[in-house]
Amino acid sequence: MHSASIEKDTNIYEMTQKWPSTIQVLVDAGFSHMRDPRQRKERGRHLTVGMVAGLRGLEPGKLLEELRGSAFAQQDADVTLQETDDLTLLPPGDIRISGLLPCPVRIPILELVREKLLELSQMDGKKIGWSLAAASVGADSLNRQIAAVQSQDDLPEIFISAGFESFFDRRNMLRFKERDVFVDLAPPGINTSFAGLDLRDPMGHFTMLGVVPAVFIINEEQLAGDPAPRTWAEILEPRFRGRVALPVGDFDLINGILLNIYERYGEDGVKALGRNMLRSLHPSQTVGRFAGKARVPAVSIIPWFFGRMTMGSRVIHEQWPLDGAIISPIFMLVRRHRLHVHAEVAEIFLSRQVGEVLSHKGRFPVLDPAVDNGLPQGASFTWLGWDFIASHDLGELIPRIDRLFKAAAQEAA
Repeated sequence: MHSASIEKDTNIYEMTQKWPSTIQVLVDAGFSHMRDPRQRKERGRHLTVGMVAGLRGLEPGKLLEELRGSAFAQQDADVTLQETDDLTLLPPGDIRISGLLPCPVRIPILELVREKLLELSQMDGKKIGWSLAAASVGADSLNRQIAAVQSQDDLPEIFISAGFESFFDRRNMLRFKERDVFVDLAPPGINTSFAGLDLRDPMGHFTMLGVVPAVFIINEEQLAGDPAPRTWAEILEPRFRGRVALPVGDFDLINGILLNIYERYGEDGVKALGRNMLRSLHPSQTVGRFAGKARVPAVSIIPWFFGRMTMGSRVIHEQWPLDGAIISPIFMLVRRHRLHVHAEVAEIFLSRQVGEVLSHKGRFPVLDPAVDNGLPQGASFTWLGWDFIASHDLGELIPRIDRLFKAAAQEAA
């Protein structure tokens, strides 16, 4: 097994030149300017890994582990790993994998699947290339590339991402779903966590791997004696005007939230949520300790993963919505054409090992019946539903309700 020679005194610019995959690790650590090649060259030439860790108060050992893991995943000529500044829909290779992975599990999944992909590559001599960036990069670049595709031959054999826009906008993947380009490879059965929910694509095209649940973080100090919200309906009540933080920057999750609110409560519900928004916060800020002098929200709506940071707090706690955590789906699309060539590759992402990484390390519950999702007792989910998706043009609906939401928030500010 190779190891990447990255140490505390390794120069940042030289490291990113040799291992471009490490750029995303730096971005995830808070150095977003490292995406810019010019800034990376100018600033990175004067920084070491140890200095970078000190600037952000990071544990050097942990940062080194992630950088080495990312670089290791890039090594070996038998597998083509395409990690560039720009997310690529079609990385080089005989079998191409593209998309976005949730940030908390990206490195563990890459490390896990790389070994299996290498084994397959060595057995049949096929080059397997992938471009799997962190979800924090955003889907805009991918969606532009998808929109430019005219033929299924210009699509990767396997595509993975979360949310709705990439999949149910007619400018993107939806038009290929309607041409019967994809096939759902998930085995029969569904995890008991999702009892009563029809998550499987009834047309047998999209493979749902797991979900990103949205839960509430309650700050009892900021509630000042008011009853804490326990349902989505309560979140919309006027008493929470200007008191709710939302993950507006997390487009996959905020779109899922707005779509579900619209489906349940119509345009009035979307406007109510907009009026109640205090501001957009990254989930790491919702506990208040990073909020500085700015107003702290009484309620924050965040991915369940970040609920872990409330542990040990006397005033902040997690509340799973009693009417179900709104979920944003994590999909895998597998091309039907020449399925015999890449089915074994796709099945790696359906393995129990990948499911456990998603569920246990990322708190992204999976559909695999063999995985224990470790949910709180009584936890349930609310899903937009395939009937709603089929009867609405989400490419038109998402921007429309987003405008309603933002206009209401601006009026209330």
